[in-house]
Amino acid sequence: MKINKILIMSLFLSSLAYSDIREEFPSYRYIFTEFNVDEKFIDNQEFKNFVQTHKNDYRKRFVKAMSQGELLVPTMREMIYQREISPVILYISMVESEFDPHALSRTGAGGLWQFVPRTGQEMNLRITSSLDERFDPIKATDAAVKYLYRINGNLNNWSLTTMAYNCGNECVNQSIRRAGTRDLGVLSSSHNNYIRDETKKYIKKVLLMAMIGENYLFKNNDRLGEMMHNMNADKITPVQVRSGESLAQMASMLEMNRFYLEKINAHLKNGHAPYVNGYRINIPTSKVQLFRSRYASIMSPNSNSKYAQR
Repeated sequence: MKINKILIMSLFLSSLAYSDIREEFPSYRYIFTEFNVDEKFIDNQEFKNFVQTHKNDYRKRFVKAMSQGELLVPTMREMIYQREISPVILYISMVESEFDPHALSRTGAGGLWQFVPRTGQEMNLRITSSLDERFDPIKATDAAVKYLYRINGNLNNWSLTTMAYNCGNECVNQSIRRAGTRDLGVLSSSHNNYIRDETKKYIKKVLLMAMIGENYLFKNNDRLGEMMHNMNADKITPVQVRSGESLAQMASMLEMNRFYLEKINAHLKNGHAPYVNGYRINIPTSKVQLFRSRYASIMSPNSNSKYAQR
């Protein structure tokens, strides 16, 4: 399998020597710039140790995430680009959920962006007995971008914003006040208690995953990141359906595997649309024309609905 060959070659090359991470990950300059990290952080000994210890495991996680990201990743990337935010924030979702739309943590955080219920509701994601929009790829991504923008409006630094995504805005503000600095090397050091250990590790995880994913742009013999950019470009499009419409029936009508339709509609707990008028479910963009031609005939003849909209 091509993916496995790429991974094996990547792991082999990285194991030849305990290399300097500047040489192994030339992508660090781009990633650090996007996350507002001082370039000198690449020489931070704790970060270097973290990279050397975890790089092979994170390459495997990258491959796993890509295997789960069909339809999801192209859609999320497009939404992020449209909102004029750095595309590297996508790696926050990769670390959070490995692009598993059904992901649910032990603490109750759910979906691609792992919103806890309270934050999800604050971001206008509906949570009911039959519906949980934290698991909707489009609505959750839209909410995550808005949430990240809101945090960054206070912190004005994307690495600090990433840390706040893990532990909360006030958590990071308090750590800055205690430390008397915004320096990432100080805040993430194991030698102090300015911020919790989980968050110290979290920012390193995101930086490393992003360095792995973008390295192909800067290093000829590291092609792992191409998986994200070369995957099937098919995306997700929301379409309006009847009240209570069944996903099983929709999958049959669209001649697609029910598993994939449920995957991109993980927010529908009972396998059907809510019993409300005008609700939209997600279908592959490649199926929109088929949906229009077949579903229009079973909608009310007096309906003026536009059957598919971005």
